[in-house]
Amino acid sequence: MKLLKCSAGLALCALLLAACDPPTASCDPALGSSGDGTSTSCQTLMCTGSMADCKNGAADGCETDTGTDINNCGGCGSKCPTPANGEAECVAGVCGVATCGSRYKDCNTASADGCEVDTFRDANNCGGCGIQCQGGTHAAGVCILGKCQLACQALYLDCNGDPTDGCETNGANDLANCGNCGNPCTQVGATTPACSAGSCDSTMCTGTNRTCQKGPIDSCEIDTGIDVSNCGACGKQCGNVANGTPGCANSNCGIKGCNTGFSDCDALVATGCEINTTNDLKNCSACGNSCPTPLNGSPSCVNSMCGLGACNKGFADCDKNPGNGCEINTNTDTNNCGVCGMACSAGSSCTAGQCTKCGDGVVQATEESDPPPGPFSSAPVAAGTCLFHFENVAQLYCNGSCSWVGGGNCVQGDANIFCKLRTGNPASTATSYVLAIALDAPGFACPGIGTNLGPLSLRGVSRDVYYQDSSILASHGAGTVITNPTCTNP
Repeated sequence: MKLLKCSAGLALCALLLAACDPPTASCDPALGSSGDGTSTSCQTLMCTGSMADCKNGAADGCETDTGTDINNCGGCGSKCPTPANGEAECVAGVCGVATCGSRYKDCNTASADGCEVDTFRDANNCGGCGIQCQGGTHAAGVCILGKCQLACQALYLDCNGDPTDGCETNGANDLANCGNCGNPCTQVGATTPACSAGSCDSTMCTGTNRTCQKGPIDSCEIDTGIDVSNCGACGKQCGNVANGTPGCANSNCGIKGCNTGFSDCDALVATGCEINTTNDLKNCSACGNSCPTPLNGSPSCVNSMCGLGACNKGFADCDKNPGNGCEINTNTDTNNCGVCGMACSAGSSCTAGQCTKCGDGVVQATEESDPPPGPFSSAPVAAGTCLFHFENVAQLYCNGSCSWVGGGNCVQGDANIFCKLRTGNPASTATSYVLAIALDAPGFACPGIGTNLGPLSLRGVSRDVYYQDSSILASHGAGTVITNPTCTNP
């Protein structure tokens, strides 16, 4: 019991004790003291725990438990709202839902929305919180009156009652369960039963045969597996085929056959018989038969036969045997010089397709001087070809302004000309050479000095060539020459 100071008599003190001493409340003596230290009456209740004086009267003390009172939950006047589909409660001063019905449940434990879940219809909380309805093959999980069931998609059906395999039956075409479980399609007379889009149907025709004429089914006269006018279905006509005839096989349009001389080598219906095998080099007479390339010529395909086409320039097929191609080089063959059968006279040669005879005193296009031995003892003309023997010439004078290519002294271009003159090969170049003082020997002279031979085009030199059959040192002085070149001969 709490101590209480009283300033009146015992009777008054007893009354005060009765008003100020409930089980969980007490009076604060300090609040009941006067200035002279004597006790007056109880002025304020001091409640403990969750108890509170919500009626503001000392007569009943701290009469309200704010930890459980839904009208004063957590404090006087704090009333818990009534939730949807349930009853409010106050626990430890916090509003909540006390009771949900058998259908609606508080699955998120939030007092604000009460019993928010309809467990009769919610597929994620079916019959209770957290009970999730699972789907299956061709089916979705649904909740009906608090029990999980399968909702079949399209015309699929759950005819065996086993949820593990979902809606296992296709009611669109199942003869035993057409449209609904246990609805069989039966044979009527000579017809063949069928289930189409969930409805029983029947047809007289079997396989790929169909009745394409107007009127009732009677004869199944068209085989749509092979008929080009009804290929795969009545009225579906196969289109024209390039260089061939359309066909129908296995209910698909295709190519029945190709015209003579044509083949379908790419196996594409759209391109038809696209190859003319009478003249195609890669498909001569048949797909994939490629004509080989003959020697010194090009192949041909004529009348579906591989053969020899055109000969390369300078070659000819003189024996008319396509097996050895263009076997004759008409640039050099003295029996077929220029063309087949053109024989050069005895002692003549064939050069660039022309018969030449060195020694007749006429300089041919393939000659440099005629007759031999020519004007130079140090570089005589060959008796058989009427070409100069320049291969042993020791030097080419190119000092200063005497450079053959205008290089201002002996340079690479001068050395290249020296190699062309020495080898007789228009493609020859110098890979190395030696610069020296003019030798006391014959050689190619400074342009304008010595004997002018004119351009020697057979050697690839288009400028005038000057040769001196006597000492270059004596006629030119101690100028620079190129000697000892290393020449290519491609």
